[in-house]
Amino acid sequence: MAKHIVPLYADLIEGMDADGRQLVAELHAFFNPALPSRLQAAPPLVAPRAAGPKWRWPRTALVAALAIFALVGATYVVLPLLQSLWSEDRGLQHVTQAGLARDLNLRQTINGVTVHVQKGYADANRIAIGYSVEFPPTTATDHSPAFGDLVLTDDSGGTHRPFGSMSTGDSPLGAQVAMFEAPGVSGARDIAFTLTIPKVHAAGQDFRGPWVFNVTLPMAAARVVERTLTFTRPGVEVTFTRIVVAPSATRFEYRVHLDGAPEPTNAMLRLGLRGYGPFSPSQGPCQIDGECFFVATEPLFDADAVHVDAVLAFIEYAPPGTVGPPPRQIRIDGVVLPLR
Repeated sequence: MAKHIVPLYADLIEGMDADGRQLVAELHAFFNPALPSRLQAAPPLVAPRAAGPKWRWPRTALVAALAIFALVGATYVVLPLLQSLWSEDRGLQHVTQAGLARDLNLRQTINGVTVHVQKGYADANRIAIGYSVEFPPTTATDHSPAFGDLVLTDDSGGTHRPFGSMSTGDSPLGAQVAMFEAPGVSGARDIAFTLTIPKVHAAGQDFRGPWVFNVTLPMAAARVVERTLTFTRPGVEVTFTRIVVAPSATRFEYRVHLDGAPEPTNAMLRLGLRGYGPFSPSQGPCQIDGECFFVATEPLFDADAVHVDAVLAFIEYAPPGTVGPPPRQIRIDGVVLPLR
């Protein structure tokens, strides 16, 4: 618990264990939100509201919240934690503010374990599902995050591969945002998905379901840029073949060619979008002359172009001009990629 919070609620936390103090801290953060500094560089996503008086939640609001929590449990506190987690992704924050994400509010309880699917979003570049897992009070747990083995299928029978996830970390009120590769549909339409969670696990324990949810998400429209752009360095060519611009993320499809490279050779591309910061590869190592992609989770839908600094790392080969210890790297700075 942060030291500056202790004097504010000394009478409340006296005699509390670590979990109780953590709850006070999380409720304090909910009623007194602060925007992380790294999000303040985001472009304006909605029309600014007219200036008005600033309201601060009184201390009594937190006391009342603690009383409610004691009566009804953690169910209603997990929701703001998920909203906070969802907003850490600038692309998901944007689509929520634009009214494109859908509140689902679906629950299933099996053997005392409740899975609550709260929010969903889909576009041509990714599908995101936000959910929480609530365990019975008698469950032995060290409050480590609860994770599920998720399987996502659609109404055409396709299965979507996991794309990554975010979780709240070591909080007694856990939430997770799971992401999946999208079907690549650029037009707007509704798609029916089935989310299956065979089991959830936390604190070294497995809890078996399955929990099955049928959800319909509107597929947000995307824009496809079909241009071939090639950038060269001695012995190396990087060719961008296709760019898919969606409201929550932008997908850059590319190929890497090396002159005289032994087979097989893998490369890894890292893009830094000027004004946004660096992004790690979403696909992992990419085979030379193979079809590769990179997804930047930034709201670029309203932009005409993006300025990119690229770093290409080679796993097994050092072409001319590379520097540093393995994996060798080549920089390609000042690349301008069209988004229309």
